[in-house]
Amino acid sequence: MTDCRGIVAGKTKLIRLESWPTSKYIVCVTADISDYLSLVNECQITEMQKAGQDLIPDAVGSLEVFSEHVRNVEAALIHTYQITAFVAVREPGPQHAAKHWKEMVRICERALTATKELRDKFPNCRTPELYDLALDYMLEAQKRFHENLQDSECPSPPEGLFPKTP
Repeated sequence: MTDCRGIVAGKTKLIRLESWPTSKYIVCVTADISDYLSLVNECQITEMQKAGQDLIPDAVGSLEVFSEHVRNVEAALIHTYQITAFVAVREPGPQHAAKHWKEMVRICERALTATKELRDKFPNCRTPELYDLALDYMLEAQKRFHENLQDSECPSPPEGLFPKTP
């Protein structure tokens, strides 16, 4: 597979995606799980782009190989959206939740850019469906991002405005 490098919060992270136990993994233990999730998603998208550039649509087996990359990106988007929703509602404040939704928007934008370039070359490999999925998730993530930003800008109610119930 591919080594994927990324800069997250000013630190370089490296994840080697290979089958275990034969591979050597190099990971920074101080990274947040969302850092790794972003890197893995980026790697999936990059691998799809590379396959799209390297494969010839008319070659035997290339459609199946490329379809697998499309499926991986699709799965990454679906799973990341679910994780983002799960984590965002558990954050202590809306400004923290907004950060998660902003990252989801970024991942969707990245998938849209990659898929837009490849959907004409590989139209029968679910690239149009992946493009639509990424667009739908991006629009929903943008909506939640802006809602959380608005909520974070609302002033807290004054103390004593609402009576405490026993």
